[in-house]
Amino acid sequence: MSETCACSTVLFVCRGNLCRSPMAMALLQNRLKNESRSERVRVDSAGYYDWNPFSREAHPFARRALTQLCGIDLLIDHQAKQWTPEIVACATLIVVAEEWMRDDFHPCRVMTMRELAGMKGDVEDPYGHDYAVYVACAREIDELIRRGMSHLLGGA
Repeated sequence: MSETCACSTVLFVCRGNLCRSPMAMALLQNRLKNESRSERVRVDSAGYYDWNPFSREAHPFARRALTQLCGIDLLIDHQAKQWTPEIVACATLIVVAEEWMRDDFHPCRVMTMRELAGMKGDVEDPYGHDYAVYVACAREIDELIRRGMSHLLGGA
């Protein structure tokens, strides 16, 4: 994360930063490649867990699911990290995977992944499930992002 907050920053948050939030981050970054305002939008992800001293890559099924959807491993360099007040301070919009997570962030800057598309509820955690569940989760997140681009680009 840069020291300045000159551009709009979307922060995706889930529990471990291994599945949902990195998939959302990568899918939005992939979509932004074709947007004229993409250079003014930063995308980041974080989770609730501190994995130190162990580095944690994105879950292998999350990586495979995005490769299947996008034709490229968008999470090859991802390392899970815990959200911090500094990361949150630079976020223009915080998008959480589950409704209970909203309570940890300023209400004017947070929404759920499903709220991007005008829906309620959680994006279920695929962790511990089989590959097909990861693919379904990635597709759901991609559709929510597609439908919520106006929210995601609102500050750009």
